[in-house]
Amino acid sequence: MGILNNISEGLAQRVRERSRRASGTVQKRNRISRVLVDSIDLMFGRGAMQADERSFEFGDYFSNTGAIHASIKLRSSAISSVPLVVEQRIQGIWERAEPTHGLVQLLRRPNPHWTLAELLRATETYVLIWGASYWGIERSVSNGAIELWPLRPDRVRVLPDKRQYLRGFLYENVQTTDGDVAYLPDEMVWFKHFNPKDEFTGASSISPVKDVADMAGNAHSFNRNFFSNSATPGDLAITTDETPDDDTANDFLNRWEDRFKGERNAHRPVLLGAGMDIKRTGLSHRDMEFISTLKWSVEEVARVFGVPKAFLADLTEATFANINAEERFFWRNTIIPELTLFADELNRSLVPLFGSSETLRVSFDVSTIDALKESETQRVERVVSLVNAGILTVDEARAGEGLKPL
Repeated sequence: MGILNNISEGLAQRVRERSRRASGTVQKRNRISRVLVDSIDLMFGRGAMQADERSFEFGDYFSNTGAIHASIKLRSSAISSVPLVVEQRIQGIWERAEPTHGLVQLLRRPNPHWTLAELLRATETYVLIWGASYWGIERSVSNGAIELWPLRPDRVRVLPDKRQYLRGFLYENVQTTDGDVAYLPDEMVWFKHFNPKDEFTGASSISPVKDVADMAGNAHSFNRNFFSNSATPGDLAITTDETPDDDTANDFLNRWEDRFKGERNAHRPVLLGAGMDIKRTGLSHRDMEFISTLKWSVEEVARVFGVPKAFLADLTEATFANINAEERFFWRNTIIPELTLFADELNRSLVPLFGSSETLRVSFDVSTIDALKESETQRVERVVSLVNAGILTVDEARAGEGLKPL
């Protein structure tokens, strides 16, 4: 309990320091007010490792599994392509905030080295891989301005609190030997996918498909080894009418490897002695259904990540009509709910640093998404039907098109 008390006292000291500061957010980039935490204290927090003991491997799936890499890249690219706008409520009407507004400037350039698009890409990538993503809210060393820095989720531990629900966060600082860094709850933007087993750790999208991805990876490795051996199977049984002794058998196997092993010995003919025969003991590629296995793994990844199969280069059932329908489905059922989740967390954690949530908010402008816009034919048909129904006059319809009245 002594270690827990030290952590609690360290965070409480941060609260007392902040109460004496007018700026509101303690500097951490220059480590002036850093709380040092011994690395053993990480075991008392909740993190990706507590959600899944294999979570330290999850990043490898992004690097090594084609379908997972493509799905995450597709989703993160879509998330970062939608404009994030800041609105102010003026006389009861929500309007775009001026470019000089502090929150607008922060989101335009979160820190000196990251753009907003890069930050959003990283956020979606982290959420999909580890189930959570964290933005550390910090102060610039040079001018005291607020900066946003992405933190590796597998290095963050959440500290629950019985009375206040959340005590803070610990970030494992591997870049220096100065020790780990403690964050107060309002110094962190915490994005997460709800985990029904533990509300303090996010639900990774890798967990449901890691076994499928492993199976597909094993199939790729088997094929690679098979073809690197000149497509010669290694599961051969050589039979003979006579029972050889150990020396004869070992001598035969050594001569067999010398003659046939390696690329330089590819396609050399086999000469067997009298009474000898060769048989396959394993399954053939057709029996193992490699192609079906790989297709099924792509389907499973697409299902879990909410990405249409056609977007992962599986065009077996694709037509022009259903591609457009699948694209709209992808945006409406996968991306827009994720954008809503991100915007809600930003309004909860970041907006209060710049003003009241009653008069200030952020949102993603989904009206810019081309896949959700009407085609020109659909738009014309809609206007014509409104005119025919008497809802719009001809002059009103012309005005909507930027034309002069008749």
